[in-house]
Amino acid sequence: MAYQISKRQWAFSIAYGQGMITLLTVLNVFYPQYLRYTFIIFIIGMVVFTAIMMKSQLKHITSKAAKEIKQGRRLYKSNPSEIRQLQALDRKLVSELKPMMKSAGISFLSMIVVFIWYPIYFRYANAVASSHVDLPVRIAVFLAGYEIPYVAITLLNLWSRKMVTNVVQVINSYEVYNTGVLGMGLAIKFPMCEDEEGSKYEVVYNPSRKFIEFVLRRGKTTVRYRLYCKSCDRLADIIKRYGKPKKFIVVREG
Repeated sequence: MAYQISKRQWAFSIAYGQGMITLLTVLNVFYPQYLRYTFIIFIIGMVVFTAIMMKSQLKHITSKAAKEIKQGRRLYKSNPSEIRQLQALDRKLVSELKPMMKSAGISFLSMIVVFIWYPIYFRYANAVASSHVDLPVRIAVFLAGYEIPYVAITLLNLWSRKMVTNVVQVINSYEVYNTGVLGMGLAIKFPMCEDEEGSKYEVVYNPSRKFIEFVLRRGKTTVRYRLYCKSCDRLADIIKRYGKPKKFIVVREG
């Protein structure tokens, strides 16, 4: 789940949402007999939007930077089952993920509201629109049916994201090359001091909890890309040697 999105992704989501609203409103106003099918179009639109946003999360593994990293020599490949075991042993992880789980719950709740709102409101909207020949009235009635839940969901999502100031993204599958690190939603070129994006990262090494994090601070939000590893010392040595991070912080607990 992506709890942080770029300004470009945010602008795209707004433009996409308003485009869908315009399309559905036009269909409802000029083709009211197909009102029952517009909800299907709405669902399809949501699926397409989700696919586009997921593609943006996967672009890291197909980007130019990723291709350059893959040209290097692979030094380490993660073991997903090993990562799951280490997560289960990390007692603090659950408390770290709780704010994000609450945020996801709010987003899920907002979608339930939409599924309840649509049949109730549009039954009323169709009756009102059918009794008015005035085009602006019909447009306003149907437009409100989409804009009201859209604004409500947008505000809920903004609020839920602001709840999360410390985002932990566990990378369940990753590879480390002498040229960089590749994982889901993550592509960092080595040496980090020569990479415009990588130079913004801090590296945190926690041998007690068996992970290394690439920490990125975005305003008031801190995003932690976490790599669990049983051979944590070896992984830390690889990242220090080839990554040459400007900040390499060792945290020991317990």
